[in-house]
Amino acid sequence: MTKIKDHLLRLERIGPKAKSRLKYLRLDMNENPCGLPESFMNTVLKEVDSGLLSAYPEYSSLENAIARHNQVLAKNIILANGSDSAIKYIFDAYVSAKDLVLLTDPTFAMYPVYCSMFAAEAITVKYNADLSFPFEGFMDRLNRGVKLAVIINPNNPCGSALSREKIKQILKKAKENNILVVIDEAYFYYYPDSVIEAINDFDNLIVLRTFSKLCGMAGLRLGYAAASSRVIGGLVKVRSTFDVNAVAALFAERLLENPDIIRGMVKLADEGKSYLSGMLSREGIGHCAGQANFVLIKCPGRVNQILEELSKNKILAAGPFSQDFLKDYIRVTVANKPAMKRFWAHFIRIWRNLPSDGKGAVR
Repeated sequence: MTKIKDHLLRLERIGPKAKSRLKYLRLDMNENPCGLPESFMNTVLKEVDSGLLSAYPEYSSLENAIARHNQVLAKNIILANGSDSAIKYIFDAYVSAKDLVLLTDPTFAMYPVYCSMFAAEAITVKYNADLSFPFEGFMDRLNRGVKLAVIINPNNPCGSALSREKIKQILKKAKENNILVVIDEAYFYYYPDSVIEAINDFDNLIVLRTFSKLCGMAGLRLGYAAASSRVIGGLVKVRSTFDVNAVAALFAERLLENPDIIRGMVKLADEGKSYLSGMLSREGIGHCAGQANFVLIKCPGRVNQILEELSKNKILAAGPFSQDFLKDYIRVTVANKPAMKRFWAHFIRIWRNLPSDGKGAVR
């Protein structure tokens, strides 16, 4: 029997904990729990006909729309089947076995997974205990031994963001040392201080985006990378043929044609986040709202109990986390205010009724 590659035997993959999440209020994976407006959905679905589905998808119109949206050129954009696939393109094109990949801890889970898939060596710099980016430690590791460096901005689950000025310091040093840098902007719409324009100045920069978060299209699987034409050329060599489906491309293009819808979804998320943060503050419950679409809530001694009780009430939140400075937190994706009110009603009841670590409720 043909055996799997030796280095893949040690690779563990973890899927969603719930068998099905569709019947829950899904506040665990940083999607947009409310999704796209129904009126927009119905309008776009009228364009989905047998002609669209029977033909191989065409991408130039969407690529041009994304380019205009970001004020870059279409030649600087490559589409992907979710930003996960764009990350795999990067590893396919630019990372070889035994190459060093500089990551933070925590980072998006697929980066260490791809390191294992491609037999690369991941080296990590831990986030600071106050949840801030470890700038000095990261800069110290940017040397000629590193092939690829990755920054999630804002980070998940810390929620903190690195300023554009510091990112450009990192890009400059990385360029001097021939290091490719990925700035993963999955939470761009919640934190619009992008560095995408820097692809014109740094040919070692790749910016990643996704339609799975604010844009409410996680089920359609669509993302993209922006980079210099030289870097994009490398990614084009390894991408699959027609790996983005036509329905995803249609929805994304129509959404970009309607920026008011995007602004409206940001407003709803901000309102929900402000409500939840305000209620937590009123109760004296430790939390960190951060720059992305989630709130960290400190639940010392009872993280698992709270998550279990929420799940019994058809609400999913994330945790526990492996990092010591995050072990007392649950992460709650924000939605609109009505959804946050539903979460809060169950959470505060559970919080008040559950025992903590024997020292009383942490306030």
